[in-house]
Amino acid sequence: MARRTPPRGVIVAVSVGAALLVAALAGGRPGRDGPPLDPRSDGPLGTSALVSLLEALDAEVSLATGLPAQGDDVALLLRDDLDDEQLDLVLDWVEDGGRLVVTDPGSPLTPLTVDRALLDLPTGPISGGSCNIEALAAVEEVEAGSAERYEITPGVEWCFREGDGAYVVTGEVGAGDIVAIGGAAALTNELLDEHDNAVLAAALLAPEPATAVRFLDPPVPAGGGDESLIDLIPPGVERALLQLGVAFVLYAVWRAIRLGRPVREDQPVRIAGSELVAAVGRLLGRTRRPDAAAAAIRGRLRRRLRSRLGVPESAPDDVLVGMVESRTGLAAEDVTVALGDHPVHDDDGLVAVARTSSSVTSEVLR
Repeated sequence: MARRTPPRGVIVAVSVGAALLVAALAGGRPGRDGPPLDPRSDGPLGTSALVSLLEALDAEVSLATGLPAQGDDVALLLRDDLDDEQLDLVLDWVEDGGRLVVTDPGSPLTPLTVDRALLDLPTGPISGGSCNIEALAAVEEVEAGSAERYEITPGVEWCFREGDGAYVVTGEVGAGDIVAIGGAAALTNELLDEHDNAVLAAALLAPEPATAVRFLDPPVPAGGGDESLIDLIPPGVERALLQLGVAFVLYAVWRAIRLGRPVREDQPVRIAGSELVAAVGRLLGRTRRPDAAAAAIRGRLRRRLRSRLGVPESAPDDVLVGMVESRTGLAAEDVTVALGDHPVHDDDGLVAVARTSSSVTSEVLR
């Protein structure tokens, strides 16, 4: 019993489906990777783990774009993108009693940093050491990566002090206070569970249950922002476009390959030159203008003969007649009837032109 071959459509459908599955598996599980320090990002440099920690401590976390409002207790500024107007509004909020935690050493809201070369900073975790911030008394050691140290000036409190600099400093601003941390690395997903990093975050951001914590994400001014349209495409859309591209390539390859043995195709029927000329003559004869029909037949025959015999258009018809006569052996009168310019007044004359043209065509152009 002959084994049946699956239809080509089924084979192609299975192949495309397998390719899409491979592309999806290669892309991995859709994650929430985003820019560094993004509270919605699960990547190593994101801060989604910090959001989960604060929510586990019963804090009310807000990720909405905007500046801190009256109902916010603590605002976290991971990266300072504030313009001058937004900076003034944040400072007004702090003076009204809010706490601002800043992890960007380059922000104008933080004290000046100390030259790292002057401190001779050791590598590895930072020990608590000298600390006069009561809220951080339980924090013994943190892993802060390559963190900066702030200058210790009169009127500020510090923790993790080394010489004239400290990793954490805090100072009062009106009725509120600003806490400056020498870098955001300790709060990222990659390092939050190292040493006492989580304890540091909890002590500064959610010291009590129901603390309202805002991840400060300032609104972009009209026309601002440094992201292109491509940067705004979600990762899921990119994966979908990749899968569509793979499917298109497979479809194009499939269409380019002809499966099975070559199929014999019937060639179009070739009409003999004599029949074609006669048919044209009959068609034009129906117009009751035999002279015009004869002129059309002769013109077409002249063009074909000039092309085959290499006679230029400028050569007189006598030259063409002589060459046809010498090559075919036809009588000069017959060749003249087919190629000459004498008028045709009736159907008999048109038939004569068609017949002699057919004879010339069969002899010269065969």
